[in-house]
Amino acid sequence: MSDGDFIVASYDANGKIALHPALFVLLGVLEQFLNHIDRHKLCSRSDSVLVAVSGGIDSMSMFHLFVEAGYRIGVAHCNFQLRGEESVGDELLVQRQCDALHIPFYIRRFDTETYAWEQGLSIQMAARNLRYAWFEELLKLHPFDLIATGHHFDD
Repeated sequence: MSDGDFIVASYDANGKIALHPALFVLLGVLEQFLNHIDRHKLCSRSDSVLVAVSGGIDSMSMFHLFVEAGYRIGVAHCNFQLRGEESVGDELLVQRQCDALHIPFYIRRFDTETYAWEQGLSIQMAARNLRYAWFEELLKLHPFDLIATGHHFDD
């Protein structure tokens, strides 16, 4: 990397993702994000959104876009316990970000492999079923209007 390279995202010493503030200005990502929401009528500024955050760069970026846009949000993190210490690291990363920004944080740890075996499902389908059932529980227990996920439409 040379002195002139521009770093858009990195992890700091505490494991928090650090997005360069100029990223949103230079690329117009925030504006595109809001235009996409408006164009597809996904939610309104008065909605309270439960944001599903895995700890990966995509969901962390989505999380920060909702924060930058001024939405009232809470964060749901599923720990499927499939990747050992990496799963724990993702959980801690998301929790630290929420704590730093005073965002409500909800965590559920699943025994995904046992559930998959008992239900005769693939790990991916088991994780999907567990995830969405828990999200529905959260919507009943907390005042969220909708869920935002970084998953594809067929998930």
